[in-house]
Amino acid sequence: MHTVRTLEIVKDFLEQQVSPNIRLQKASDEDVLQYELVHPNIFIGWVPPQGYLPDELESSIPCLVVGLDTGADIHKESEFDIKISFAVYSSGEHKPDGSYVPNFNGYLDLLNLMDLTKAKLSQQIILGNKLKISDEIKWGMYQDQPYPYWYGYMTFSVQGSAYPRVEVQKLLNE
Repeated sequence: MHTVRTLEIVKDFLEQQVSPNIRLQKASDEDVLQYELVHPNIFIGWVPPQGYLPDELESSIPCLVVGLDTGADIHKESEFDIKISFAVYSSGEHKPDGSYVPNFNGYLDLLNLMDLTKAKLSQQIILGNKLKISDEIKWGMYQDQPYPYWYGYMTFSVQGSAYPRVEVQKLLNE
């Protein structure tokens, strides 16, 4: 299984099963009073820096970033250790009357996004008719959180067919 295709399959799953089911605050460093809820973006590799975002995006955060920790081919099977990084923005509570109260509860938004992702992954056995999700899913938050941004991660493995191998015995007999 191609590594890039594996990451694309995980990204597609997150776009279909996670992002449409939650809305989080869009990052706004210029005006903390600006409040807009959006579905999280899904990226592969890294969060694109400002100036490199697709035209339809004003902000990259909130987002999930699909990455590869390690991979291994074991005979006829490829195993990929996937790491999803989570980034959310929450500077405080925006009340219905328009008032704003700064707080450090953004980790709750982060955990809600991570719990939703874990629940959706746990409900699946197969992704994209190509990858089997392992039973073990791990997650955590980073020790240092650069307020008003909040970061976490989730790791799990997926298995799929490896590239076909030449059968050595056939070659030796020829």
